[in-house]
Amino acid sequence: MRSVAQRQHLASGQDSDVFIRSDGLLVKRTRTGRDLRREAEMMSYLSGFGIPVPRVHEATEAELVMQYVPGPRMSEEIGRKPWLAGGLGEDLADLHHRLDVIPAPDFLSGEGDLLHLDLHPGNVVLGPEGPVVLDWACATKGDRRLDVALSWVSLAVAHLAPVKKLTRWRFLRSFMANVDPRAKDAIPEAARIRLARHDRDPRERAALEKLMDRRPH
Repeated sequence: MRSVAQRQHLASGQDSDVFIRSDGLLVKRTRTGRDLRREAEMMSYLSGFGIPVPRVHEATEAELVMQYVPGPRMSEEIGRKPWLAGGLGEDLADLHHRLDVIPAPDFLSGEGDLLHLDLHPGNVVLGPEGPVVLDWACATKGDRRLDVALSWVSLAVAHLAPVKKLTRWRFLRSFMANVDPRAKDAIPEAARIRLARHDRDPRERAALEKLMDRRPH
């Protein structure tokens, strides 16, 4: 892999750092030793089915080099332009519908359909050609309704200023109106997964625990 000495730090996630290289490509570098080659394989697989993901250039265990997609995150657009919340909720639902018809690749373990497991507005870039889905590190197999429920839970439990809560409600109402209504039954399991994945602040933990006790409709 070519040198990444000339690079600018863009962001840091739970287990990786993201840089932009002098040639305009994006570099994702793991901090935990997670092998990034599987994520690269996942993205290349999805690209073959027309799913909007960044184009992979090269990958090693420690680094993934990919296309840089300019544009705001969907979460940023919701915050800056609250009047777009309903339409953006529909856009996120559409991304889920596009995943509904993609067969899960054999290299993923488990049984069931393809799941992103972290498809929330912060992992969608509104690029020049439309929404692009990032961060396929958690991709697995399972029930598609769980993937939808995780998208809902990730935003529903986020701590927001009071002025932004109405915008969140509009986004989530639009999102849930355009997905499988049975996804609501998967919300308790989605809350359990989110709670177990990373450390959560007390307010989010309390909200997730409340959702875990929610009875199916």
